Amino acid sequence: MVTSENPIGGTTVGPRFIATYTLAQVGAFIGFVPLLSVLLPMKASVVAPLSASLLLGQVAIAGSIAAAISHLVVGICSDLTRTPLGRRRPWILGGAAATSLSYLGIFFADTPAELMLAIIGFQIAFNMMFAPLVAIFADSVPDRRKGLVSAFVGLAHPAANLFAALVIAMLLTSTAWRYIAISLAGLVLVVPFAAWSYREPPAAPRLTVDFWGTLDAFRDRDFLIAFCSRLLVQTAIAMNALYLLFYLQQETDAASALPGMRTEAVLGLLIIVATLAALAGGFITGVWSDRIGRRKVFVTAGGVAIAIGAAIFALAPDWPGPLVGQLIFGAGLGVFSTADTALIAQVLPARSRIGRDLGLMNIAVTLPQVLAPLGGIVLLTALGLSLTTVFGMASVLALSGAVLIRWVTRNL
Repeated sequence: MVTSENPIGGTTVGPRFIATYTLAQVGAFIGFVPLLSVLLPMKASVVAPLSASLLLGQVAIAGSIAAAISHLVVGICSDLTRTPLGRRRPWILGGAAATSLSYLGIFFADTPAELMLAIIGFQIAFNMMFAPLVAIFADSVPDRRKGLVSAFVGLAHPAANLFAALVIAMLLTSTAWRYIAISLAGLVLVVPFAAWSYREPPAAPRLTVDFWGTLDAFRDRDFLIAFCSRLLVQTAIAMNALYLLFYLQQETDAASALPGMRTEAVLGLLIIVATLAALAGGFITGVWSDRIGRRKVFVTAGGVAIAIGAAIFALAPDWPGPLVGQLIFGAGLGVFSTADTALIAQVLPARSRIGRDLGLMNIAVTLPQVLAPLGGIVLLTALGLSLTTVFGMASVLALSGAVLIRWVTRNL
C-alpha cells in the first residue's frame, strides 16, 4: 500500500497546489471531453453521414487502445525519468504541446481512415501529458487530504462538461473555433501548473526497467477489485458520453417537447444539469469522506445513482425523462469519481511504481472506450436493438461495479 512506504516529501499540499492542480486537471479534461462527446460525433457525421454511429464506435475503439498503451508506457517512463525539471514535468509540458497540435489532424481529416489515425495520434499525445499529471495526485497528496483534493480534482470532469455545453455546443458555431478553444484552454490551464506551480517531491534513486513485472499490481487483491469495479462503472459512463447525442436524436421526443432548440443545444442543457449535480455531489463526497475516513460507501452510492440514471434513460425516453435521468446520472458521477479517485490512490501497491500502477489502473478508464462502442455495435448493429437497450446495459454495469467495490478488504 502506498502509505506504507516513503512519506510525502517536497510538495506542500496547500491552497496554491490545490487551486493550480485543479485548474490543470480542468484543462486536461477540456482537452478530451468536448472532443469525444460533441466534436467527434459531429465529425463522424460529416465524414461518414450514412454510417456515423459505426464509424464513431470504430474510431473510439482504436483511440482507446492507443490511450491505454500510451498511458501505461508514459507512466513507466515518467517513473524512470530523472532530469533537472523532475520526473513528471517534462512529460506534462511536452504532452500539452503535442496535444494542442494533434487537433489539427482531427480537424483536417476527410476520410474514415484519416479520422482514425488522427484520433490515435491525439490519444498518444494527450496521455503523454495526462499520465504524469494523474501520478502527481498519488505522489504528493497525503491520505488525510486525498478526499479534499479529489473533491477539487473531481470538478475537472463536470467543468469540462460545462465547457462542452456552453462554449462548444452553444456559444461557438464555427468548427475551427471550437477546436481552437479546446486547444487554448488546455495550454492556458495545464502549462502554468507544470512550469511554475508544481514542486516535485525528492525523487527516488534511478530505477531499472522491469517490463516483465508490469502486471504485478494485479496480484494485490484490493487493487484488482478496485480495477474491476472502476472498469464496470466507467463502461456505463462511456456509454452515456458516446451515445447521448444519438439517443436524443433517435429515441426521444425532445424535438417536439423543446421546439426551436437544436439537438446539440438540448445535449448542452443535459450536460449543464449533470454538471451542476456532479459538482455538488463530488465536493460534498470529498469533504465528507475525509472526515469519516471512508471511501467505499461513497463509491457504491455513486455507482448506484449512475445505474438509476441510466435506467431512466432506458425506461422513460420521453421528455422530461432524459432530464431526470441525466440529473441523477450526473450526481452519481460526481460522487463516484471523487471517492474512487481517493480510494485508488490508497490501494496502489508501491510508491516507487506509482506511474506504472496508475497506468494499469487507467486501463479501467480507457478500456471502456473500447467496450462501450463495441457493446453498442453488437446491440445496435448485430442484434438490431435500440439505443434504449444500450442505456439498460449501462445501468446493469454500473450497479455491478457499485456492488463489487464492497469486496475491497482494506478499511477504506
